[in-house]
Amino acid sequence: MLAIVAALSLIYASQKTSQLQWLRHALSYITHPILLAIDAPSQLYDSISNGFSDRATLLSENKTLKAERLILKGKLQKLDAIEKENTRLHSLLDSSFKLGEQFIVASLLRVSLDPFSHTVVVDKGSLFNLYVGQAALNADGVIGQITQVNALSASVMLITDPNHATPVEIIRTGLRTIATGNGIYNQLSLPYLPHNADIQVGDTLVTSGLGGLYPKGYPVATVSSVNSEPGQAFIEAHADTVAKIESSRELLLVWSNQQPIQLIPKKSELEPSNAE
Repeated sequence: MLAIVAALSLIYASQKTSQLQWLRHALSYITHPILLAIDAPSQLYDSISNGFSDRATLLSENKTLKAERLILKGKLQKLDAIEKENTRLHSLLDSSFKLGEQFIVASLLRVSLDPFSHTVVVDKGSLFNLYVGQAALNADGVIGQITQVNALSASVMLITDPNHATPVEIIRTGLRTIATGNGIYNQLSLPYLPHNADIQVGDTLVTSGLGGLYPKGYPVATVSSVNSEPGQAFIEAHADTVAKIESSRELLLVWSNQQPIQLIPKKSELEPSNAE
């Protein structure tokens, strides 16, 4: 009751006179720290709670961004692989147009791990009219020839196989010889060059067209070493294949057009028919 009476008295006094204004200001200096002290735990709790919440949000966003980054990097790698594959295919197509012959693109399925048998298996077979002896190229040059044909696949013997021999011609001199596989990837041997043969390091070898294995003019290899010693019957020479066999993913299988073109029509075609 005393507190109520005092409060009512103060209210009445404040409304009627301003003499107690100084007392109100004096009391505010006392009550303000008390109010701050009372509100401090709530402010501290809110600050800590917001801090943990912000940290959890940042961690969650960071985790999400890392996952998205990994996904984008994976897609970028796929796009890079697709771009390189398209580049290889465009190179094959450009090579085929230069050849002016019918062709088909085949992908590698399997590579033989036998060091004495350099063969690969491609994903095309007899259903695509492939045949034994058909030439296989890539965008750079000769790879080998088909030795076995199945319905959906075919085996290709590489030109580096020890059992393979490629009739070649030196562009600079027109000299014809045989390039044989020696079991080393991207290298051929030239074992049948006479001692007086005109051959130099850097000479380009192309298919000569002899023997019916490959059409004439396909790039095969570049001479990398020539060893001519007095008294030897043959020169010891080696050549590096133009086509990088170990990095090939697609092959170009070519049908060579060996049919002669008829330039003069037959006499029967020139004579008018009875109907005319």
